Amino acid sequence: MTAIILSLMVVERGDVLVVSVFGADEYRVETPVLDDCTAFFPLVGTLEVCGMNMDELSDTLSKLLKPYYDLPVIVSVKNVQPLGVMVLGEVQKPGMVPYVKGMTLADALTMAGALPTADVARITLNGKGVDLKVSNPRLKPGDRIVVPKSLWASAREFLPVAMSALSLGILVYNTFIKK
Repeated sequence: MTAIILSLMVVERGDVLVVSVFGADEYRVETPVLDDCTAFFPLVGTLEVCGMNMDELSDTLSKLLKPYYDLPVIVSVKNVQPLGVMVLGEVQKPGMVPYVKGMTLADALTMAGALPTADVARITLNGKGVDLKVSNPRLKPGDRIVVPKSLWASAREFLPVAMSALSLGILVYNTFIKK
């Protein structure tokens, strides 16, 4: 049962893949899956691997390594990404929210509780801007959402400091310079 579950496991960004050729101890590789969903394999090069299960990736690597090793390739995942989505910034509950298949950006924001001080026009998903008025993208486990503070909310925090400095400047001007 466990072997079936592991073979159906899908590769995601951030996973570390362990690849070995059965019977060839010299070919054992640990390689990370990068943010662009690629991983580098010696003798093969860079492959896009996200979305492939272990069996599919093993078959693909076996075919590509066949000129060097005519032996089965075994692929496993050293560390599995958490089954959640990270929501940071202006939300009530920053941190990991559980991933639910088919969830969207708006779903994650609802689960994290977006605050009124949030600037929804400047939200980023995995470092790229997202306009919720135009699209509500589906999420994947391991996605990272950053909700910045609105410029107005930031200005309201800065305004008392600016007003104090301005008042001090006026006082200095009226007291020492205007005479």
